[in-house]
Amino acid sequence: RGGVFMQKITDAERVLATVLHRRGLGTHDTLAELFEVSRRTIGGALREVGPLLDQTGYAATPAATRFTTAAELLASLPTPSADDIDTPTS
Repeated sequence: RGGVFMQKITDAERVLATVLHRRGLGTHDTLAELFEVSRRTIGGALREVGPLLDQTGYAATPAATRFTTAAELLASLPTPSADDIDTPTS
């Protein structure tokens, strides 16, 4: 997005942050730490993307765990195996 005020996170990251928040995976602070932005940036993303998700009928599945830090959230992700990684073939 051009103009005077550039977005600090991409549209895809804004949607992801909103989905993670709606699932209850973390607080505004946790998401701000995860995306390396301010709480205000996360709040803006939630306010802007939330209504769009509502319009599409998206219903978030509640998470089993609520993380208090980005490090905890990242540590909970499975480690990809060699089969999961796309390698270009020529």
